[in-house]
Amino acid sequence: MHLKYIGLVASFVLALAVAAPAAAQGRVPDRGMGAISFLVGGAMPTEEVLENGWFIAVAGEGYLTPRVSIRGQFGGSWHDVEFNGLDGKVAPMHLTGNLVYNWEYGKWHPYVTGGVGWYRWRFGEGDGRPTDSKVGANLGGGIEYFFSRRDTLMGDINIHFVPGTMDSNIFPYEGRYWTIAGGYKRYF
Repeated sequence: MHLKYIGLVASFVLALAVAAPAAAQGRVPDRGMGAISFLVGGAMPTEEVLENGWFIAVAGEGYLTPRVSIRGQFGGSWHDVEFNGLDGKVAPMHLTGNLVYNWEYGKWHPYVTGGVGWYRWRFGEGDGRPTDSKVGANLGGGIEYFFSRRDTLMGDINIHFVPGTMDSNIFPYEGRYWTIAGGYKRYF
């Protein structure tokens, strides 16, 4: 009889010891948490004379609630110009601030995002390297897959709207482009 009680007490203590660290870990993401992400992919401009190019971005994020965060992102893409023998490059960069809303489906967290930012286009055509900058907006979404408690793989798609044209010394470019990227995100 005495061994029965010892076994019961030992089982209860073991259950508490295993449950305590799991309960202490809390949810991810949660209010007050932060995250850093890195994305790489492609950029597809709507301007006909620009070819598709590479896209790279880094972002920092702060969580207001488990579902809502504010994200700051710096990114850029590189495009070749193909127009009547013009040999040049165009490189749009952005610094954006977005509001992000995510849903939780176990290890999968889809999200939507939108915000505003500063867009700077650098032109490598002709003799000079002119630039043009404007305020624009972006809208998009994606999905995260948690492969560990604080690490995710991401898929992301956005459209960037820059009003009017981005003007170089030679050619005015439509300032709208799509980005499709994959990446890694770390919560802390």
